[in-house]
Amino acid sequence: HMGTAGTALATVIAQLFSAGVCLWIMRKKHPIFFFSRKDMGMDLPLLKRTANFGAVSALHQSSIYIGKMLVQGAVNSGGTEIISAYTATTRIEGFSNSFGDSGSTAISVFVAQNRGAGDKKRALKGFHQGLGLMIVFVIILSALQAALTRGAVQLLMGNPSETVMKNAVLYVVSVFYILNFIGNAGVGFFRGIGKISVPVIGSTLHISIRVVLSYLLIGRMGLEAVAFATGIGWISVVLYQIVVY
Repeated sequence: HMGTAGTALATVIAQLFSAGVCLWIMRKKHPIFFFSRKDMGMDLPLLKRTANFGAVSALHQSSIYIGKMLVQGAVNSGGTEIISAYTATTRIEGFSNSFGDSGSTAISVFVAQNRGAGDKKRALKGFHQGLGLMIVFVIILSALQAALTRGAVQLLMGNPSETVMKNAVLYVVSVFYILNFIGNAGVGFFRGIGKISVPVIGSTLHISIRVVLSYLLIGRMGLEAVAFATGIGWISVVLYQIVVY
């Protein structure tokens, strides 16, 4: 009834509901998470360090979405049906990526807490276990995505044309997902130990490769070009992280 505004309103309501449930659970089961005025203090050096971390993290996040916007420009040159297929498949990808993002955050918090407590051995063990868990998740998610792409696109788009369906199925990025999740685990680790420049450099490297190859290849390969460009970008990020590690 409300068009796009309805979608926006539904999103906000869903987020408010989620936040309310989280606060309720915290109040009931983890009241230690809540703080009062007596718990507050001013630590200027820590405030400055936190601001620096936040600024670099913001740069990292913004570079990802600037890159996505540039890739969208390459996709737009392929015509309406390529755009439709890309839009549908990236919505499916977003579901899978949420697991990688959550895992990265969890590893970052765990590593930071244990490193701060001086237990570097436990921090490293937690990173290795988190990485192993993410690899198990991504194998399952990649298999599901590869198997269910056609059905998911039909669910999202109703009755897409065969050209759209063909391009959506050919968007074979799921085979590279394991590199994405390994890279996300690496981002969590490097953030946790305070080397936040590593994710920024890795992200810039990935986006640069992804954008350039997408523009160069999409005319000849269609939507597969974006998948391979993305995969090659992830390969470069993982190799960079391994060298730094």
